[in-house]
Amino acid sequence: MVVRARGIFVVTCFILFVSNVFAQPLSYLYIQGDKTTPFYVKLHGRMLPRYGKNYCIISELSPGPVEIEILFQQNAYPSEKFTLIVPENGSRGFLLSKKEGEFDLYDLQQKKYLKPGKEEKNDH
Repeated sequence: MVVRARGIFVVTCFILFVSNVFAQPLSYLYIQGDKTTPFYVKLHGRMLPRYGKNYCIISELSPGPVEIEILFQQNAYPSEKFTLIVPENGSRGFLLSKKEGEFDLYDLQQKKYLKPGKEEKNDH
């Protein structure tokens, strides 16, 4: 009986160890717009659910580059595509702002504007 309980304990510890080793930390992005321009977000060509008109939380992202598309309610403005770098096990926050006739993302951590584009170098 003791040997069987010890075996179950060892197997359980092994499973927990392996699951922790292969578990990848996930990150999220937060985008907030102004109160007058409702927007939607597409991730990898898939429309994300919208829980509020003026913000979006994109969760469970793996670290590395991610391509998003921001669309505006009733096509009030042309859509904008951005390539953003997702941090490892963390978060990033952005403000969507209209500047010189186009929409940019203001990075709250780096304190700089990101122009639309598909190149990763825009986000360094």
